[in-house]
Amino acid sequence: MASKVKIKGLDLKTVIACFVMATVAWGAVFYGHSVYLESFTRFGTWTTQQIASAILIFWISSLPGTLFVGYLIDSKGPSSVVLLGGICIGLGLIGLGQADKLWKIFICYGLMGFAYPAIGAAGISAILAQCFSKNFGFALGLALTGASLGGAVIPVCTLLFIGVYGFKTTTFVLGLLVSVILFCLALFFKYQSLQGSSKRILKFKNKSFSLDILRTSLFWKITIAAALGLGGQVGFLAHQIPIIAGKVDELSAALTVSVVAISAAIGRMLIAVASRSISVNRLAAASYFVQGVGVASISFAETFPMVIIACSITGFVVGGIVMLPPILIRNAFGSMSYGKNYAMTNVILYTFAGVSPWLVGLAYASTNSYVFGLLGIAFSQIIAALLIFKSTN
Repeated sequence: MASKVKIKGLDLKTVIACFVMATVAWGAVFYGHSVYLESFTRFGTWTTQQIASAILIFWISSLPGTLFVGYLIDSKGPSSVVLLGGICIGLGLIGLGQADKLWKIFICYGLMGFAYPAIGAAGISAILAQCFSKNFGFALGLALTGASLGGAVIPVCTLLFIGVYGFKTTTFVLGLLVSVILFCLALFFKYQSLQGSSKRILKFKNKSFSLDILRTSLFWKITIAAALGLGGQVGFLAHQIPIIAGKVDELSAALTVSVVAISAAIGRMLIAVASRSISVNRLAAASYFVQGVGVASISFAETFPMVIIACSITGFVVGGIVMLPPILIRNAFGSMSYGKNYAMTNVILYTFAGVSPWLVGLAYASTNSYVFGLLGIAFSQIIAALLIFKSTN
């Protein structure tokens, strides 16, 4: 019989703090890409391909951060990392509303991208890895449920506020709120000692940044599969509102973001529970396959109910696709140096996450349709499912 999961005291406070951080990261940034793309391209000032290029810059700019954020949290603690993330992302959001030139938009996306790993899955998983060993997957699942809350609420509210107050005012207020919330979280991490953190800091203090993990075939099987999965997810989510707006009205399209996020919350918790008794590799393979089916269904959906069903299918595994790679890496290579090991994976994940929406935008610019881009994503998910399933052996 499986043992009951108990999270008490400071560990629970840390999970709650990471939950709030995930709410901000996914709501204002990850799911926000689709809102900002729609806002920038609505009146024809900027093209879909231009903003897709800005999203590519976002993910490429995240590579230095994703490479070192785990190492910094392992060795120095999360406070300063989260604080820097809050400042950069807040300024980036405010800057989007002020930008009147394409190069300014690129700079804002680059600034947000540089800081995103500090408050995204890389930072959250590195913080929780200091507190949890046995129940790491469950704690990560709880924390990343904040991503679903953020995705369900913030993009829709942002779009509504843009309609009432304008893009400039909305992004200014959103950027300010993000900075304040993350500043408060940084204070929490500074003045509340994480359980066992001082011990772990001593362990990591004299360790160099090793690339030995890159020599293992298991690392590459896990990483390429996870990169295809995340790339497919980001490729769809970054264009979600414009994709759906081509089938229904803009507000209904925005509501499908909430549908995806709510479905993701349900799926994330079920996958987190299932990961305690089912091979994580098999769960990942199933998640990639389901995402492929969902995205393919969206490309052929013609009515709003069909769109809702397809988005629900796609959303059901959104959380798992984000949550499972850290667990896969931790299971394969252990807790020691987890932050550095996952950083290697994240570099490749974020590269694919940047290229995918750019390719979808390129396909749209070439054909004036999202069908080819969506089918390409669906095909990549089949490859990811087969690759990670084989790594079980």
